Amino acid sequence: MHPLLKPIETGRPYRWRKTGRIFEPNLAGFSHGSLPCAVHYEGDRFVIFFTCRDAEQRSQGFMSYATLANGRMELIGTPKLVMTHGAPARFDCDGAIGVCIVTHGGRHYLYYVGWQNLPDGLWKCDTGRAILDLDHLTCEKEFVGPVLGRDKVNPLFAAATAMYVEGDHWRTWYNSGISWTKTDSGWLHHYGIHHAHSANGVDWTCDPGLVLPFKDEYEYAFGRPTVMRQDGVYLMWFAHRASKDIATYRIGFAYSHDGFAWNRRDDLSGIDVAGEGWDSEMICYPYVFEHKGEYYMLYNGNGYGKTGFGLAVLDAA
Repeated sequence: MHPLLKPIETGRPYRWRKTGRIFEPNLAGFSHGSLPCAVHYEGDRFVIFFTCRDAEQRSQGFMSYATLANGRMELIGTPKLVMTHGAPARFDCDGAIGVCIVTHGGRHYLYYVGWQNLPDGLWKCDTGRAILDLDHLTCEKEFVGPVLGRDKVNPLFAAATAMYVEGDHWRTWYNSGISWTKTDSGWLHHYGIHHAHSANGVDWTCDPGLVLPFKDEYEYAFGRPTVMRQDGVYLMWFAHRASKDIATYRIGFAYSHDGFAWNRRDDLSGIDVAGEGWDSEMICYPYVFEHKGEYYMLYNGNGYGKTGFGLAVLDAA
């Protein structure tokens, strides 16, 4: 049995072993280090894309080479600013947040979320696509507008956060806004994971409805999911908040045989907050990838990436 499927069969959780923080925000003029994505470059070298915030809290994209060996990852040199917010009134005018990388047809595509602030603390975000050059560490936005955005199915926003491509069949599990609710402390958003498909990664058909229902009346949002497929089974790790006793993000797990109907098993997730330190209050935005037969997870800790990001390796069950 493949090690990715064994916990589903045995009911024993995955064993994610944290190997340390990779990036602690230290870039002049920027805070945070959020939503790390990885793509293989050569040998034991990867390219990492992640998002920082400038002094006006606008998200900007950075790239860096990194080495991965003996279960540990280290960035090489100083990360390079490669993507900034868009021009006034465009869908990404208040920030651009990288969420996942897809390699297809000899190209490396970055899907990113463009941010627009609205009055009273409200906001909206849609999905753009960019092309990465791994040899030169550059990122070029492919279109000035979104490839997946608000429409008759997504009235508030549409943020593509996980991709799976097989041949010319593209699938995304994305966050779509459901509602904003006025509370005593301000507006509270509700958004959840939906599904869409495409023949080219640009023109999408969205399927209505949540693919992963909220657990209870306390849960109201899902962070970036990451999706893999093994022996016909889709596996998803995702961030979710909140519960009756916990207000911050945690990482859950679900699996599916078709990508539409998901069996939620947060008890199998296998990773949680630490007792102290940079990921002791929150854990979120997982990004799972494989290298030389081993599986790794990039993830954020406290403050939605305010304390940077780290790595965990999957130990054999």
